[in-house]
Amino acid sequence: MVTSKRSSHFSEKNLGLSKKIVEIVTILTDPLIGETCYQVRFSYGDELRLNFGELSPYEHPKLKHLEKGSWQFGTRATPWLLKKDHQTLLNSQNPETEEELKDAKELTINSLENQKILKLDLNSESLELQLSFTENYQLLLQPDLNDDDLSLADWELFMPTQQILEVGPGYFWSCKSIHERY
Repeated sequence: MVTSKRSSHFSEKNLGLSKKIVEIVTILTDPLIGETCYQVRFSYGDELRLNFGELSPYEHPKLKHLEKGSWQFGTRATPWLLKKDHQTLLNSQNPETEEELKDAKELTINSLENQKILKLDLNSESLELQLSFTENYQLLLQPDLNDDDLSLADWELFMPTQQILEVGPGYFWSCKSIHERY
């Protein structure tokens, strides 16, 4: 079953839609709270990938040597901030050189791996997502609601139920079986 809504510009209608997105995200992500982030990785385009919960090998034979979490969270071309005690440690848009990028990745891995997620907050107006972790770390995703590129979700969450929750671009969300993805 596919459930989704799409819109990209802020209005009273979209405020109602975004409040609905917050409700849905809260319900679907509640079981994630308390899980440990065991892996922090960077995928194509240096998109941030967090693996929570029990790790298991990928099923594909070429990926058997890699592990994935029962919950897999990923940013999709969305700027983010890494904070500790509400002080910014890293802005994903700032590293410019290969050395700065390498240092930024190392800082992110060292900060978030083995931390438990305590809270997941989605702002109903801006759709900014804040993940709060132990040791007062926060990860804040900052989607651009005015971006006209409607091809990528702002973030996605693969769940142990074999479903994927996608939020963005704009006031779009969907939750569907991973088997119905394409």
